[in-house]
Amino acid sequence: MTISTIVDDVTGSSQTLTVYDPSDPNAVSQIADYFEVQNVTVEEAETADGPEGFAVLHDEGEFLAAADVEELRAAVTLDSGVLDAAGFDELAYPDLIGAVDDKTFTAYGKRQMILASREVEERSWYARGGELHSGFQRLSLLAEQWDLYTRIADRGVDVHVYGEPDWEPPANDSITVHASDDAEIRDAWFVAFESPEPDGDCALVADEREPNVFCGFWTFDDGVVADVFDHLREEYGRRRVSN
Repeated sequence: MTISTIVDDVTGSSQTLTVYDPSDPNAVSQIADYFEVQNVTVEEAETADGPEGFAVLHDEGEFLAAADVEELRAAVTLDSGVLDAAGFDELAYPDLIGAVDDKTFTAYGKRQMILASREVEERSWYARGGELHSGFQRLSLLAEQWDLYTRIADRGVDVHVYGEPDWEPPANDSITVHASDDAEIRDAWFVAFESPEPDGDCALVADEREPNVFCGFWTFDDGVVADVFDHLREEYGRRRVSN
């Protein structure tokens, strides 16, 4: 088992996102741009009666989640490269995005990867426990987020970070650094959380197939998340530098 084979084994189901009566017609195309590389079809519709400007996610007619269109658009067009340490208290993140379960993607750029990572990191932030394992490809990419990860660890989360050892993180007893030159660590972007609460596990796992183009999945399936953790613990559990 490798990170790449885990990615190859996961497949997503097709879901539909219906945007009802948006006040700004550009909202539909902006939302569709985000979901373009996933198995989610975005369509626009009108309502005869009821509220305007909302979006509904459904799977073969089964309701999954709903969100205000403007809140959803603001989330999926997030342009910030780094979230500061206070950001989780301010970030408006519609539940609908998290309801797109077991979704696969074929061409995520960095902005989409950052947005998906925020969902996993935010869950660990509010859980105040569990384990968070994050692969940064190179440890130097962790430098600008070190304060955020320190804050997460300070809330009681067992934090593990992975990457090629091109930067030495500051000493911190709450964060375990797994420095590795393995090709899969250099090529993979992953953020996986094992929650202390039932149904709280989630993971983003992807391979960089082209420069800044990632292929992978985002899942809330306990079994898939367990596979990710089993591989990381078995392969890298003994190769660590504990700060």
